Amino acid sequence: MAAVKLTAAEEDAINKHRYLTQMTVPKGALPLKVLTKKFLQLVEQADKGPDAQGEVARLYREFLREAAQTELHAKKLRAICEANKREQESYTQKQQELEEAIEQTKREIEEKKQELARAKVVLGQNEQYEVLRHHIMENPSREVTQAAIDAELRQMADAKLEGGRITQLMERRRKQFSLLFYVIEELQRTADNTSDELAAMDGMEVDS
Repeated sequence: MAAVKLTAAEEDAINKHRYLTQMTVPKGALPLKVLTKKFLQLVEQADKGPDAQGEVARLYREFLREAAQTELHAKKLRAICEANKREQESYTQKQQELEEAIEQTKREIEEKKQELARAKVVLGQNEQYEVLRHHIMENPSREVTQAAIDAELRQMADAKLEGGRITQLMERRRKQFSLLFYVIEELQRTADNTSDELAAMDGMEVDS
């Protein structure tokens, strides 16, 4: 963020306001107000004629002393104004230097980021090359590969035959269990019917 620099006129206006409102004076009345009061008292006594010469002389000395103090305050004010101006210029220069340094750092960081991105790409390509090279070195010959394929095909055929045999066996077992369940159900129904008949016969004997 750029520093806000005041113009010379704006600084003079601020310093004059401070001087007139006694912002630069620790204690006492306003400098110009005191000077004006001394001048009015001097004029009032001077209008009284020769009888007031002693008081006029005293008030005149006080007015001169107050005027000298006011001039001294004005010189101090100008010195403060110049010091503030130099400080403002120094601050503005340092602010500009800092902003230029920040921009330069940003550019260097961006360049380093681009270099890092390029390095990552090269590293990734090198890693892919190494993986491919090892893969090629580790691959068996064509004869060995074909033999392994033939062995896998034989195993698949054997597994298919074994699967068919197991399927047939499971089908026979299913039919056997179905028959067994059917026989059990028939036996259960026969047993239930026999029990009912025996119960009926017992009931007839009791009635007779």
